Amino acid sequence: MACHNRREHTLSCLNALYEQTILDHVAIDVFLLDDGSTDNTSDAVKERFPGVHILEGDGRLFWNRGMHRSFSAAIEKGFDYYLWLNDDSILYRNALEVLLKTNRQLADSGFDTAITGSAMQDATTGNFTYGGVKRHRLRWGRVKLERIPPGENAIQCDASNGNCVLIPASVVARVGNLDPVFLHRWGDHDYCFRALQQGCTVWLAPGYLGTCSENSIEGTWEDTSLPMLERMQKLNSPRGFQFHDYLIYMRRHRGPWWPAHLLWPYIKIFLQSVRP
Repeated sequence: MACHNRREHTLSCLNALYEQTILDHVAIDVFLLDDGSTDNTSDAVKERFPGVHILEGDGRLFWNRGMHRSFSAAIEKGFDYYLWLNDDSILYRNALEVLLKTNRQLADSGFDTAITGSAMQDATTGNFTYGGVKRHRLRWGRVKLERIPPGENAIQCDASNGNCVLIPASVVARVGNLDPVFLHRWGDHDYCFRALQQGCTVWLAPGYLGTCSENSIEGTWEDTSLPMLERMQKLNSPRGFQFHDYLIYMRRHRGPWWPAHLLWPYIKIFLQSVRP
């Protein structure tokens, strides 16, 4: 896990994790990278969950590099499975049970290096928010990504959002850690795509396994009420697409048309800003 100034989210997430039904049969260790929080997140976690391994960041790691640090600490200790978990994801009590059962069924079917992702829904509306991703190759080499909601059975896909993802040690032995070249975004999809290149598979577990609301676009680069220059600046920020990271991700995984995909958000902002 990685967190920054979301103490109540982090505590709620950990509380749901420690209430999992399968914990009578499965032992867990939690590695939490606190990336320079100023809201006493670390102290609150130490008080409520003294068994959590807390790592300290300087506020400049953001999600991917923070997760890389905590994942690295877990890999160094060595486990049968590793779980990525966002601190704004609240797991249902059977989430780990479903993930482990699904992964073992996949292994019994010959998919012994399978990443298993989770679908999340909005806590209020119940709408699908995060889940799997399929990569479709279209005419002339174009690549399109499709978001995949959960079904009654596990669904094979190409990547998973990093909200809650189970990774067996067999996958880590091939793929290793998240790539720290990415600061905030893209690391989860990049890891899954690299895993496919190493002969692994990616699946979405059946049903919704927790809640995680989508972030509002208000005040982001997608907010059309903001001036064009401000939107461009937000697009290039760590919480936006950040051109350097976006370029690497597109060049790696979006086929020969990656330059067009790379430029499209900038063109979109321009067109939305100049239209009547």
